[in-house]
Amino acid sequence: MLNRRLDLLIDYPFQRLAALLAGPPGAEPLSMALGEPQHPLPPMVAGIIADSAASFGKYPPLNGTPEFRAVAAAWASRRFALPAGLLDPERHLLPLGGSREGLFQLAQVVCPSGRTGKRRPVVLLPNPLYQVYAAAALMAGAEPVFVPATESDGFLPDFQSLPKAVLQRTVLAYLGNPANPQGAVASAEVLRPMIDLARRHGFVLAVDECYSEIYD
Repeated sequence: MLNRRLDLLIDYPFQRLAALLAGPPGAEPLSMALGEPQHPLPPMVAGIIADSAASFGKYPPLNGTPEFRAVAAAWASRRFALPAGLLDPERHLLPLGGSREGLFQLAQVVCPSGRTGKRRPVVLLPNPLYQVYAAAALMAGAEPVFVPATESDGFLPDFQSLPKAVLQRTVLAYLGNPANPQGAVASAEVLRPMIDLARRHGFVLAVDECYSEIYD
């Protein structure tokens, strides 16, 4: 029997966008809908991929190679000015086939399979949002709670404003940084209270920094 929660999922937004961008006939629109590269691969990268083609038929290591994890940890430490040794490539890094995979699976891991007391666990979602957050919450059996992220809130969700009864059932909160699609950036002053709130109520704060490279 199929998982009944599949009926809760709506059409994926990119499918609707593709239909909207299909016309008018004869006109080629400038697509700003997808965050995909608009330039060809650098020759150096294309050459490395070509040289590795013989290994494409083999299963790769599930957690990436040690060399890649070490380089990724070094880059992240430089990029975000982290204290030396804070980011352990063996314990803190997991390479993925795109952020969507990790964002979805995270909810399946942290949401309990049963109910919290007599009600479902809660996943906090900014509104508007990247639709994977909502799909992840629904498929994990959680109750999605949409928190407005409008101009009056600086285009970021105010999780602290939620009732205590909601926060006590919360197991996960998603935050896009920069916010998608608004582009608002959560500063350290904004993030600290969110982290404190998550620690007080024992939930995971998942900060999605897919577009971190568009701001300093």
